Amino acid sequence: MAKSPEQIKQSYYTNIETKTGVSTADWLARIRQSGLIKHGEIVNWLKAEHGFGHGHATLLAHDALHRNAEHSILIP
Repeated sequence: MAKSPEQIKQSYYTNIETKTGVSTADWLARIRQSGLIKHGEIVNWLKAEHGFGHGHATLLAHDALHRNAEHSILIP
């Protein structure tokens, strides 16, 4: 049975938390605290500074920016 997009996303987040020992909420907070506001900058930072693969970095960057726009919050 094929996984839904939401199940796939959750699987990515579970893998991120397992591999890094850091919760998704903490990663999103770290991104907001980094001061980076462009998707590509966040992806490159996660890859270069934290060893993320492209897919995981892209997901975190997207969600961090989407949540910021949704709530108009750049810094928690």
